[in-house]
Amino acid sequence: MRWPARRAISTEPTHVDPLVEECRAFVASLGLPPAASVRDLRSFVEKRIGQAIHIAPHDRADGSLPCGMVIASGGANYIGYDPETSPAHQDHIIAHELAHLLKGHRGEPLVNDLDADLLATILGRTDYDEDAEREAELIGSLLQTHVINSRPASQSESADRIARTLMRRDT
Repeated sequence: MRWPARRAISTEPTHVDPLVEECRAFVASLGLPPAASVRDLRSFVEKRIGQAIHIAPHDRADGSLPCGMVIASGGANYIGYDPETSPAHQDHIIAHELAHLLKGHRGEPLVNDLDADLLATILGRTDYDEDAEREAELIGSLLQTHVINSRPASQSESADRIARTLMRRDT
């Protein structure tokens, strides 16, 4: 039996995306409190942005709404998430929307007299540019990592291994 030749291990530093580093620094600068779940960060984010945040499932019966969204109205923010998805996915959606709020990303202003179908179209994630979406995804994942690291060791070990793997820092 012949063994394959060993590949040389590179000693060159790996490239880290500058946006990843920027998002890590941003989240580290927040001074997040320990949290058992992403939803526990709501009051921290409310204080940070100076506005109330309400988190609730939204009806996607016809599939016209995105899986997550933020509606800003009357000095408050309403985060809607798809109740038909897994609890882990719901937490990811909520973390993503909290990230939009933390970074001050704004969609279109809410107009009270819009048709419900038009409103659903306006409020979808398409209101944000691709860079803002990527930033919100990274920060949302880092918020989830913070929650995982806040848990007692026995819970952290069995927590979402995929999120920990994705956010692992390459060395």
